[in-house]
Amino acid sequence: GVRAPRAVVAEMAWLKRVYAPDHLWMVDDVFGLKPGWVEEFAARVLEADARIPFRCLVRAGQVTPAVAAALASAGCRMVWMGAESGSQRVLDAMEKGQRVADIGAARGWLREAGIGVGFFLQFGYPGEGWVDIEATLALVREQAPDDIGVSVSYPLPGTRFYDRVREE
Repeated sequence: GVRAPRAVVAEMAWLKRVYAPDHLWMVDDVFGLKPGWVEEFAARVLEADARIPFRCLVRAGQVTPAVAAALASAGCRMVWMGAESGSQRVLDAMEKGQRVADIGAARGWLREAGIGVGFFLQFGYPGEGWVDIEATLALVREQAPDDIGVSVSYPLPGTRFYDRVREE
């Protein structure tokens, strides 16, 4: 389940006190997915003097100006998001409910808040063609993320993607 902001902040305060880390990487695919979670987290970080520079994973569609500001106040330096593709057709095929416009909006709000952005990109999704690859390259040129991670699509057992391509 989702950890309560107070639990995460208590752990950060302990880490800061005991180890004084320079940086944290919050590797949590659902970080801040619950509405209001990031804002409460940021307020508790400041109350507990638990601020440590960090990077995290955030979905583009959950970023708003308020979320970007809260992340910045909590010490976020870098957000990684699964941009995946600059082609809406490919994003729709992935069935993640993501829109290309959300990626650009999130990038803009995070930049305005002083937070760097990394895009995870995926190539080779079934049906992806040259036009889709060009759209992804255009997204990267247009949005100029601070970093990118590239992977080739591969089906994981138990997913609809796997079921669709199992015979291939």
